[in-house]
Amino acid sequence: MMFLIRSAFWLVVLILLIPTDGEQQKKIYGMAQTAVADIRSFCVRNPETCDSGQFAINVLVQKAQYGAHMVQSLVNDQTGTFAPARYPRDSQQAAANRPSAHQGPVDNSVMPVPSAVPIEPTPWINSGSQNTLSPEDLETEWSGPNV
Repeated sequence: MMFLIRSAFWLVVLILLIPTDGEQQKKIYGMAQTAVADIRSFCVRNPETCDSGQFAINVLVQKAQYGAHMVQSLVNDQTGTFAPARYPRDSQQAAANRPSAHQGPVDNSVMPVPSAVPIEPTPWINSGSQNTLSPEDLETEWSGPNV
């Protein structure tokens, strides 16, 4: 029910924003052009803000690249020995082109990723009885809460 009320509200707002005559359409079009021109000239008016924004974007991109490299290295290390080669010729060629995990990264712009520790399942150890009751607990019989 609330979905219908919300949908009706936004539909009414949308209908109210639609221009009805040519003069309103020209006015809205002129305001849109002014807003776009203002956005285009923002970096001309505020160069420090644009520089710091560019720096923040560059840091974000470097972190994303480092994370992607780390995940790729982890996947390559974990699946490199387990995955059978479907096409031997292509896998040999790819292995020759791929740098070894022990050599480190090819370019120095990315931090080195330590080799991953293989994940092994914990073996189930059957250690006999798991009885944790003391001898006193075993002697007394429980007779219920109404005793």
